[in-house]
Formats: sequence, C-alpha cells, structure tokens
Amino acid sequence: MKQYYGQQATEYAPLPPLFAARVRVGSLVTGVALLIGTAFVLGLTAFVNRPLHGHSLPDSPVGVLGLLLPTLSVVATAVVVLSCRGCLQGDYLVVARARAARKALAACFTALVVASLFALTASALVDLWSDHDRLGATDLLATFANFALGVLGYAVGLFYVRPSVSTLEKFSDHPIW
Repeated sequence: MKQYYGQQATEYAPLPPLFAARVRVGSLVTGVALLIGTAFVLGLTAFVNRPLHGHSLPDSPVGVLGLLLPTLSVVATAVVVLSCRGCLQGDYLVVARARAARKALAACFTALVVASLFALTASALVDLWSDHDRLGATDLLATFANFALGVLGYAVGLFYVRPSVSTLEKFSDHPIW
C-alpha cells in the first residue's frame, strides 16, 4: 500500500480504524434496512390497495410500472450500499472502487428521480385503477416512501465512500487528519 520512499499510493486512502469498522457494519445494516423497508412499503401498498380497489396492483401496465420502478431503483441503491464494503482493503479506502461506487450511487439516484417523476405523472394523468372516483393516494404514498428510502440510501452510501475531513477527524484517534 506504500509507494517508494514512504509516499502514500494515490489508489488507497487511509481511514481511521473506527470509521473503517463503521463502513463495514453500517453498509450491511443500511443495505439490509433499505431492502426490508422497500419490501415493507410494497407489501403495505398492496395490502391497503386490496380492500380499496379489489386487487393489489393497478389495472394499467403504466400503473404497475409506476409502482415497481421506484421500488426497483431503491433495491439497486441498497445493492450498491451493500457493495460499499468492497471499497475497503483493511483500513484503507480503495479510491477506484469508491469512485465507481459513487458513480453507481449517482446512477441509482438519477433512476430514482426519473422513476418517481414517472410514477407521479402516471398517477396524475392515467386512471390506474379503472375506478374514476378514487385518487390513488396509496400510489402517491408508495412513491414518496420509496423516494425517501432512496434518498436516505444515497446519502448514507456517499457518507461511506466519500467521507469528509471532519468525519475522519471525528473517528480518528490520531491528530493526523
């Protein structure tokens, strides 16, 4: 991990041991929590829609896409957050892997925004349930809940792969930061 003459290699960044441990445990906990939360939101939406509309999923394919696309983008964000553990090698952050994880997080966040806008637009413009007197508030709730989960996953993922200097100082037991 060291280059010649004791200089630090640019492909590795040293991390305080406490922060490296936080990344290892926290990315696992956050990724699993995102997966469980997403499954809960989808299950709760289907459970509430059954008595309201007579079935769990919308009638139109656009409605099904509007319900599933934000969910899938949150699942993709959870997978990227889970893979943040691979950005560590010992107590060092592998810069190339962290950069790839940041790009993947940005792509997942972009997909989440586009999918959420699609879901909101579909809910506003298309009769998703074939009953014209219902607003489809459960679709809106599911979209906003998935958006909140996705933003949380994006922020936490960036915290793990791009820590600030103040964060590293907080976790450090050495005054080298």
